Amino acid sequence: MSIRNTRSSYGSVAILFHWLIFILVAIMIPLGYFMGDIPDEAMRGQAFNFHKVLGVCILILMLMRVSWAFYSVKPGLPFQTPLWQRVSERCVHFLLYAGLIVMPLSGLIGSVAAGRPPHIYGINIELPISLNKAVASFAFKEIHEPLAIILIVLICIHILAALYHHFIKRDDILRRMMGSERKW
Repeated sequence: MSIRNTRSSYGSVAILFHWLIFILVAIMIPLGYFMGDIPDEAMRGQAFNFHKVLGVCILILMLMRVSWAFYSVKPGLPFQTPLWQRVSERCVHFLLYAGLIVMPLSGLIGSVAAGRPPHIYGINIELPISLNKAVASFAFKEIHEPLAIILIVLICIHILAALYHHFIKRDDILRRMMGSERKW
């Protein structure tokens, strides 16, 4: 397997980004919904900080992934794929990329504006913004929380499309993100 993508397959770097981000998001979604229900205050605080730190990791990985996407060609869909599916694929991927950048960024902005930045071993991850409850509230209530629902829907569409290609169309779309595609 090549490091870079080809016109028919994903390279090891794109595959690594995809699955690392998938694993982190798979942890983040349930953690984000249930961490407020943790009865022990100290554990709840640790869960919130862990959520924030993982969000920063997702943000960094997504920025690296976008940079890599500009550097390495995107494999095409099979020739017989209808136009509506091609357009849908582009739209869903764009919205996933945008959402997975805006989501952690809004969480980070909200946390810093609320005076509760993520920290690792006592070192705060800061932004050049001051305490501002209005900014914190807007970042959480108007961006972060609604975007969570949108991302869940987009992720479900993405997974269902991959399963459709694998089990119904029986093409290599899913296998090539697993690094085990047949050569076209």
